[in-house]
Amino acid sequence: MDSVEKDRASFAWFTQAWDDYTGGLHWLLPVLLAQSAATAGVFWLIDRYHSLAPAAAFMLLVVTPLSTGAVLVYINMARTGRARFRDLFSAFPVYHKALAINIGLGLFTLGGLLAFILPGLVIYLTFCFSEYFLLDRGTGVKESFRRSGELTLGWKTRLFPVFLLTILVTAAPDVALISDPLKNPQVVLDLRPWIITSAVLKTLVFLPWLNLAMARAYNFLLAPPAPVPEPQQAED
Repeated sequence: MDSVEKDRASFAWFTQAWDDYTGGLHWLLPVLLAQSAATAGVFWLIDRYHSLAPAAAFMLLVVTPLSTGAVLVYINMARTGRARFRDLFSAFPVYHKALAINIGLGLFTLGGLLAFILPGLVIYLTFCFSEYFLLDRGTGVKESFRRSGELTLGWKTRLFPVFLLTILVTAAPDVALISDPLKNPQVVLDLRPWIITSAVLKTLVFLPWLNLAMARAYNFLLAPPAPVPEPQQAED
């Protein structure tokens, strides 16, 4: 596949993901609301106990496994047009492996970023589908890293826009903020209309769309379309 075809394919990840989102929002909405409710539990624990410890435990044992399981939700939605709510809990049986992948990828990426920014990005984009293989194909930790490295070969620059947009959207302000996290953590709500609108769009529109774009990329790279055969010339 030449450079132009790769550019077209990577652009299609965004457009097809938007079609997935708009056409299957009624399937996806319960998943998004469940994740939002779990995240709200973190802030409730901080506000209730004025401590980060119970919130961190809840984040580690509940919120993170749900976020990891959402990967399979997006993979299957990109494949079938339908989100399955039960997939949200798919990471719990393999959470120890998912945690090992997240820690390993985080350390590798951090090491690359501390040395030079570019190596960190390359490392992340090389192994960004490790969790996908774990949840979708049931591979082990090492095998997940290896297969992600093979899958992203020659496609890292096309995956970068999805990654960059996800970072920018994630950085958008939230309604709930934590004040004085070290001494006396408390939850402060910022209910200005533009903050609420930004948070709703981030959580219910843009992040799901970008996650679907990543799932589209994963499914495409697993089984790229066969090249169109050239027409045969008629024999004289």
